[in-house]
Amino acid sequence: MFDSETEYIVELQPRIVQRLNDLGFADLENTGVLAHGLAEIASCGRTLDQQALPLFLSLDAQHRQALAEVTIALKNHLDAMQDSISDVRSALNALTDFLLREEDQAPDAHSINK
Repeated sequence: MFDSETEYIVELQPRIVQRLNDLGFADLENTGVLAHGLAEIASCGRTLDQQALPLFLSLDAQHRQALAEVTIALKNHLDAMQDSISDVRSALNALTDFLLREEDQAPDAHSINK
């Protein structure tokens, strides 16, 4: 992982944690998994979008070795994203369940006014 990716993750994680806290999601284990995983996915996606893919698109076709190295980097980014997605899937399900459960428990505005 590049230093810029790590910096972005470190910057983004507290913002995600704050948002989860604002939503009242107090599941500490899932909060940590979500904050780290979502930040990691966003960071990898950003690097893929801003660095790896533009390099792949701009390299001269005659530079086969460099293109192969960039292709390996693309695969590594996708693998990292896939791992992070797998890691956060159950935590996202827990958040979704929490949000939907909260909505089901909220009084219906129409029934209050009747």
